[in-house]
Amino acid sequence: MNKMKLNTIILLVVVSSLLTVGCEAPKEKDTFGLSDEELGTVLTGVLLNTNYVDLRDGTVLDKAGSLIWRKCSQGQVYRSTENDCRGAVAGTLFTPNDQILWGAGRYAYCNTNTWSCNTRTVPITLLANAGFITTGFSEALNTCESLNDANGFPGWRVPNPLELQKLTLGGRTGLLQNFPDTVENIYWSSWSVQDDTTGEKAITVNFDRESFGEEKIVDKIERTYVRCIRPAVSTSN
Repeated sequence: MNKMKLNTIILLVVVSSLLTVGCEAPKEKDTFGLSDEELGTVLTGVLLNTNYVDLRDGTVLDKAGSLIWRKCSQGQVYRSTENDCRGAVAGTLFTPNDQILWGAGRYAYCNTNTWSCNTRTVPITLLANAGFITTGFSEALNTCESLNDANGFPGWRVPNPLELQKLTLGGRTGLLQNFPDTVENIYWSSWSVQDDTTGEKAITVNFDRESFGEEKIVDKIERTYVRCIRPAVSTSN
């Protein structure tokens, strides 16, 4: 190789090296094998979980929000000894999903895709019957209100989307610490869609792995899952 070719190769190597300086992506830091993003989610979950107290009676207290959550989805049955939601009849040949859902039921926001089951003022909130043209009937609202007599506490209702999303802030692992057997699907909130002029849609929150914590707009007559909530009464916690 002559001297001119050698100098040309050296020059190209130097220029290439200079061009790549600062272009290499910085190595992502990790702590205990977790990336910064994953660690942030875990720490958020730890902090949020300090505000939740498992009362070990089928309910969970949100101290920050002064709210009581049902530990189980509607249709599931709380087991006090195991402190889980697997007390419903086990799955059979005809109901194989019960082994995954553990009896969780599906409920409609309203029996019609209209304004019949919610207010017209913001936030557009679920009602037993708004008296709009046709009589409204809400399976979601009724299943929560049925708990008022059963437990002796008033105020059981369908949570709004902000309350549902708060449960997801610490990630699914953090959620399952207090709410085992949560179905990987959408759960009804109490809010209808504000700019839906036809009144056909309402807001759900996703509890599946792919869209955890995200809102999804669906038809009110669609049946999906419900977790009930009520104001906290005086407690020593």
